Amino acid sequence: MRALHLTLDRLIRWAAPDGILRRTRVFLVLVLAYGVFAATYLPINLFSRGRPARTLYLPGEASIPFVPAFEFLYVLGYLLPVLAVFALPGPRELRRLLVAFGTTLLVAYGTYLLFPVWFERPALQPDSLATWLLWLEYHDPSYNHFPSLHVGISWLLYLACRRGVRFPRLFLVTVLGIALSTLLVKQHYMVDVLYGIGLASLTWAATALLDRKLAA
Repeated sequence: MRALHLTLDRLIRWAAPDGILRRTRVFLVLVLAYGVFAATYLPINLFSRGRPARTLYLPGEASIPFVPAFEFLYVLGYLLPVLAVFALPGPRELRRLLVAFGTTLLVAYGTYLLFPVWFERPALQPDSLATWLLWLEYHDPSYNHFPSLHVGISWLLYLACRRGVRFPRLFLVTVLGIALSTLLVKQHYMVDVLYGIGLASLTWAATALLDRKLAA
């Protein structure tokens, strides 16, 4: 744990050598974080293939329509880290984001392994840009749903960057729209979305406690 703390300290000092974030270095740090995410998420998803898995529809949820056009809002979740490069207010928020990101992944991965969830996606004919993008998304095995990391990571980025954006309310509406889109493009259940937001909120709050302890 101490070695991890020292590594994180060095990374933050490198990204902000004089207490001011160097945006190019922040970009590289976030690329590294997402590289770790991709390298760990995909094997767990493949491991779950063929395992007994649950479905988590709430009453009436199966009647939510499939609206492929919301894929354009869904893909914004992949672009939010680019915004973070410019909107993170300072090294403190970068540190909190990285710690919360890692903790969120660990809790989510533990849930995926202990509680596999399956989502049956609709038949898809890629005859438009939206359906073609969804067709690419659907190549990923339909596990790793509970919680939604697409929602959880987007929510973490909102919490970390809301003080650094010009229009925080518009940012909030966008992130909530991304959460809604996961239901309309049939990528997640409602409980996945709620767990994703709740988990991200808890890990972000926990980093505030850790931050105060380290500053003491």
